Amino acid sequence: MARLQLNDLCFSVNALDILRSVNMTVDDGKCLALLGPSGCGKTTTLRCIAGFVQPTSGDVNFDGDSILEQPIHKRNVGLVFQDYALFPHMTVEKNIAYGLERRGAGAVEIKRRVKEMLDLVQLDEYATRIPKNMSGGQQQRVALARALVIRPNVLLLDEPLGALDRKLRDQMQVEMKRIQRETGTTTIIVTHDQEEALSLSDQVAVMFDGRIQEVGAPAELYRKPGSRAVMEFLGASNILGGTVARSSAEASLVSTANGIEFRVPGKQVEGSSVEIGIRPEHIAVTRTKPEATENIFSGVVSEVVYKGPHAELYMNTNDRQMIVAHKRMRGMQSEDVYSIGEQVFLSVELGAVVVFK
Repeated sequence: MARLQLNDLCFSVNALDILRSVNMTVDDGKCLALLGPSGCGKTTTLRCIAGFVQPTSGDVNFDGDSILEQPIHKRNVGLVFQDYALFPHMTVEKNIAYGLERRGAGAVEIKRRVKEMLDLVQLDEYATRIPKNMSGGQQQRVALARALVIRPNVLLLDEPLGALDRKLRDQMQVEMKRIQRETGTTTIIVTHDQEEALSLSDQVAVMFDGRIQEVGAPAELYRKPGSRAVMEFLGASNILGGTVARSSAEASLVSTANGIEFRVPGKQVEGSSVEIGIRPEHIAVTRTKPEATENIFSGVVSEVVYKGPHAELYMNTNDRQMIVAHKRMRGMQSEDVYSIGEQVFLSVELGAVVVFK
């Protein structure tokens, strides 16, 4: 295991900048999710770490030492690809043993470590099977075991759950988190799935256009993102523009274009234009006006989308600003079911409002 650092990492092809001064640190034994849209540079970052491509400039360090001059096989990096890249003619135990054999490990050592990996990924009874006779989730665990058996300094996972269906992906997220925690391997997982990034990692790095936009703990990054772009990428959100009407050290009053006044946390510059962001699950929807005296406004339900554990309520406010809220479904009680055209009240707690300057 190792502490991984990327310092001003750049990569260009024919004057096209793919990576633009990427700086990132993953502490020893931690898991970082590199999250961003397709084409933003996530996989190129992994390829630079693994040694498949040489960066145009910048550095890659393991425990403070540069590895740029080391060939791929000397970097001791474990890789798991989206399609797993298992050898179809080899059994599970042979697939797992491959990296150790290439490194010249002895037969006794190989047998012992392959057994350890089979136990870790809970596939001991599948040791003699070949990949085509296994499910997608089982193949993914074989790929993980093959990457981990060499005891890599860093484990790199490139969209490892992308080929699985939703239910299996959810199950494998739990398995992968368990395996990473038990092995304590420094890990980077590349994904464009926000839920996957938030659930698997100790830290999330959001990447746009070859740059790291923001890095933080999953819960903090989701609740208090530093920019509108990051908030919108990490999940559903309501963004409203407004002007700071009054401000104090503790809170400020923002008047939006549709006449709604929001009390927001922190001191803001009076008269300045800001945007406020609110997650749908932080909006309370009621049929009667709440007792609270601030951050309350009314709307009319324009659409209801049933999502199982919650319903998405789309509401028009007085200037037809569309607001979406999530209403938790406790069953099919009448108080949980809203109809199109119904008048409702919406309220938001002060701490749930995020301000972007």
